Amino acid sequence: MATPLDPSDLVSFKELLMANSMLVDAAVQLLIEKGFFTQDEFFAKLKQVQAEYQDRGH
Repeated sequence: MATPLDPSDLVSFKELLMANSMLVDAAVQLLIEKGFFTQDEFFAKLKQVQAEYQDRGH
């Protein structure tokens, strides 16, 4: 039988979204600092990906 979840172990959607945003932000900042790509290249790619998502109806 499954063990019931402890409500204190659960996180809200807002907490999950914030944690994910911080993780992505930190990863991108580190990649820019290490010279893998520039901030301008990142924003250009971000705009491209956003447009692709909109074209697909996401």
